[in-house]
Amino acid sequence: MAWRRKIPETDFARLQRWCESKVPPRDRREVRIECHIRGTFVTLSEARPNWSGDGGWTHRKVWQLRYYEEEQQWGLYWYAPRTGRWGRYARGFQFHCGSMVEMLAEIDLYPDRLLCPDRF
Repeated sequence: MAWRRKIPETDFARLQRWCESKVPPRDRREVRIECHIRGTFVTLSEARPNWSGDGGWTHRKVWQLRYYEEEQQWGLYWYAPRTGRWGRYARGFQFHCGSMVEMLAEIDLYPDRLLCPDRF
């Protein structure tokens, strides 16, 4: 079954540009930031070449954006590798929702979270 993208096209384009801007072109053979979309969920992951050299890439989940169609807002979640679960990203003690621009700005507050192993 093929999954269709159910997010606004403008947000999709913004997300693609954001992912490409995180790693300079000269380093993209060693690391990439990718977005994987499934319906209204967007998973951001760090991708690196397999150690085996077979041409494949390994992916480490880091953040997830979830689009709430009724509110036309995004929610932000962080991945906990030890438990394998997604946790709601909260500003203070309140779950934070907003536009794609706001969510990407929140992610940018933690630059080492994308390209460094398990800082949280």
